[in-house]
Amino acid sequence: MLYYSDNLLVELSEIGQWWGTDRKKKKQMQIDIVGTSVEGKDYIIGSCRYRNEKIGMDEFDLLRDYASVFGKENNYHYYIFSKGGFTDGLLQAQEHGEVRLVTLEDLYR
Repeated sequence: MLYYSDNLLVELSEIGQWWGTDRKKKKQMQIDIVGTSVEGKDYIIGSCRYRNEKIGMDEFDLLRDYASVFGKENNYHYYIFSKGGFTDGLLQAQEHGEVRLVTLEDLYR
């Protein structure tokens, strides 16, 4: 994420992993990437998957669900990193500006 910092919609004050408990669902959760903004209520929420298969909308739905632990009145910017690529549904979500998708090839450019 630091590599992309000049192209982010949010000026980050902190970035790292987050793990804790969703009190409403009473279950443990881990978010691979959480970035908080310098000003405002913007968050970067990200997932990293190092699998040979394509990542689909279920991963994006999970990210949005996990983001809800930070509150509903925040702005979320979603990123998914994948070794194996993405399904057509997730690629369409990126076209609509809902999520940014990053492949292993993108990282090595």
